[in-house]
Amino acid sequence: MPRKGRLHWIALAGASALATVGLVWLGLRISKVSDQWSAVALASPLAIKCILLIVGGVVALVLVAALLIRLKPAAAARKVRDDQGGTAAVEMVLLMPFALMIFLTVIQAALLFNANMVVHYAAYCAARVATVVVPMTFGEEQGVIGGRPLVWPCTEDDQGPSMKIELMRRAAVLALEPISASMPAGQGSVNTLGAALDQATRGAFAKAGVDNPWWLHRIQEQYNYADAYTRVRLAPPDHWQDGDPDNDCPYSAARRTTWGTYGWNYAPYCPYYHRVPGPPIWDFWYWEDLDVRIRYSFLLEVPYISLFLGDPVTIPGRQGRSFATEIRWVGTLSNEGGPEIRPRDATQ
Repeated sequence: MPRKGRLHWIALAGASALATVGLVWLGLRISKVSDQWSAVALASPLAIKCILLIVGGVVALVLVAALLIRLKPAAAARKVRDDQGGTAAVEMVLLMPFALMIFLTVIQAALLFNANMVVHYAAYCAARVATVVVPMTFGEEQGVIGGRPLVWPCTEDDQGPSMKIELMRRAAVLALEPISASMPAGQGSVNTLGAALDQATRGAFAKAGVDNPWWLHRIQEQYNYADAYTRVRLAPPDHWQDGDPDNDCPYSAARRTTWGTYGWNYAPYCPYYHRVPGPPIWDFWYWEDLDVRIRYSFLLEVPYISLFLGDPVTIPGRQGRSFATEIRWVGTLSNEGGPEIRPRDATQ
């Protein structure tokens, strides 16, 4: 292969190796200066898988570059100058598709690694919001001032009527917007917050006397995607998770008294589990953990490689086949959500 072509391959392998080293260094740097979520994200199975793909791809590219450097035209070809160009072309035809697929794999794995970090951060953001809103009162969802911190139950597929969980979900959506694909307006639900972000950004550019950049329309479109493909679930209180909240009800006042044959009987009783009138509602105690679970569909947009790393999905407003991978994580913070730090004594 001509010297110029070999230099191109060496540059490609070197750039990939440098990007890999930079990615790992950045992750380690973040884990040292930020909260615990970053260290957990770096050690997650998806992050390790992405790092292995990146490192393996870089090693393969280096081997291809080394092979091209060592390749020499056959002795018969050396005698005929015109044949050398044909040999180089054959080498390029044989190795270029292979090297291109490796390079695309490295790119997609790096993007997926970044998305995994952002999803972990989104779970952390949602958990931080949970520590603020769970002690607050929204309608029937009381806070510490009205009694116990109450939250309407939910699932990942059914967010329920809870305003508290919706605020957690919005925090996660805002954190996930930068890595989200674009979804044109009108394809998903109507997002007043997405429109407000768009208007606020345009207003900031107008005050600065700067023309709106070409990418400005993506703010609302990316929010639309994040809003449509982000699910949040708050885990039930600890004393609900064994299937019978009465047995583990943490506050001493929750006792049901009945008259029996030998006198008064005292039995555990969770009033919010037997709530009348109305359906059961979760009652969080002060030291119980708030486990906020995030489920996000990250769209894989690198050609060809997305077919192997994702599952087929249908995205409104997009033509052709799309592939996405679902990333899940749980952000956990303790619920010390009173007007002051509460003692861990159920009698106080």
